[in-house]
Amino acid sequence: MTQPLQYTWATLSAKIESEAADSDAEFVAQIQSFVSEAEIRVLRDLDLELFETWEDLTINSGDREAGKPTDVIAIHEIFVRTGGTSTDWMIVRRRGFEFVIMYQPNEDTLGVPQYFCDLTSDKVYVVPTPDVAYAGGNAKARCLIRPSRLDSSNTTTWLSKNVPDLLFHAAMIPAYRYLKHPAKVQESAELYASLLGATKIEFEDIMRKRYKQLNTGSQGADD
Repeated sequence: MTQPLQYTWATLSAKIESEAADSDAEFVAQIQSFVSEAEIRVLRDLDLELFETWEDLTINSGDREAGKPTDVIAIHEIFVRTGGTSTDWMIVRRRGFEFVIMYQPNEDTLGVPQYFCDLTSDKVYVVPTPDVAYAGGNAKARCLIRPSRLDSSNTTTWLSKNVPDLLFHAAMIPAYRYLKHPAKVQESAELYASLLGATKIEFEDIMRKRYKQLNTGSQGADD
């Protein structure tokens, strides 16, 4: 069967059902969740700049936990204005949870946040404990946002039109997992990984760039 140049919700859901050879009502009812999981996988893996946004955060004085903006898949960096009102931005770098905790184990030690990690799906954890409130535009996050999902009311998306094969194979991973076909899960994952490499080359110009951080003396170079 010749692959379409793009998928709509109808053609993608039909393709998943056909590929899985399962038209059971319970399976069909799960297709939306398979596609939604696939969208997040593809967005994370491609990390395209066109899905990034610059969002306000509220970091309260004395509180290491801060809420994430809505519809955010990942926060790449946080920026704060030192002292809460200075016009100079300073980056708060992402690190692993253990690093963040051990960077400043004493929660009573206050300072300008230097590092953060994900705490829950809707919160980040910053260290050291914020010395002042960083709010009202004095704390910002560079985020990967989740665009409107592909569904029966939003019948095409950027992903379904521009990376249809990648989205399809990403959706088959949870589909076969649901059907308890481990060999097919592995096969779909391998096909997805192969397509992902080629897709990254194709969209290299709009992928998020990672540059080595200059050492300004206040923070070390990036990993």
